[in-house]
Amino acid sequence: MDWLYLSVCKSIQLLCDTSCKRRTAITFELTKLLSLLLYPLSQGLLLCLFALLLLLFHFRRTAMAALLVAVAWLYLCSTALVADFLMGTLERDFRPRAMSVQGTADAIVLLGGATRGDTHLSTFPDLNAQADRLVYAAALYKAGKAPLVVLTGGAQPGARPEAQLMKEILEVMGVPGRSMLLERNSRNTYDNALYTAVVLNNKNIKRILLVTSAFHMRRAVALFEKQGFDVVPAPTDYQRLVAPRVLPGSLPSVDVLARTTIAIKEKVWFWVYRWRGWL
Repeated sequence: MDWLYLSVCKSIQLLCDTSCKRRTAITFELTKLLSLLLYPLSQGLLLCLFALLLLLFHFRRTAMAALLVAVAWLYLCSTALVADFLMGTLERDFRPRAMSVQGTADAIVLLGGATRGDTHLSTFPDLNAQADRLVYAAALYKAGKAPLVVLTGGAQPGARPEAQLMKEILEVMGVPGRSMLLERNSRNTYDNALYTAVVLNNKNIKRILLVTSAFHMRRAVALFEKQGFDVVPAPTDYQRLVAPRVLPGSLPSVDVLARTTIAIKEKVWFWVYRWRGWL
């Protein structure tokens, strides 16, 4: 009867694991859905919808006020003046350093968020606006700043983990596969730090060069230090351009709206992580 007992135990464990994974997936999807409320575009559209409802109930003055607020908010968030200011508050504490004076470590930890994923009819994964992270991690490795590169990033069900996608790109850049470790389970920055600690603690690695976008560095450093790492920040992907703009910074742009959205999300998530006790 021992086999029957073991079979029942394994079945119960499998059900629990499956249930846990489903809860994790639901929580992640719900978090992503709620994060849409942080987007200026979503906020503007919701205000427009609110204004429409007010018009239906004949509250014309309030409806016009809500509509003006929506338009003004979208306009401000779409200007370089606002985007550069918000990004500046996130980047100013993490200045770029010349490669010659950049510190060394036992490993380079590259955070995910630099790829969009696999696309139809594509040979390589598609990169996004944060792809500077991949370039800088490769440059650090080739400069001899660390002998190991840890790639951290998971994926939604049915997609390849971002760690695997980044590995393919880094191999094209000349980083050998034997020098890379993959962490394939993380879905956010908290997971990045938690699961990377699991990978590196077995190798007794504590000093790391942390590669991510400069606007993301404050939250990332705090999370990895919480896991006991000696973190050397290696920021990249700075958002404010040096060259003068062709068009005035007061004119709205879709690209600028995206940068403002990223900055707002980063500021909000920093305080959410702090409230949850992760920092």
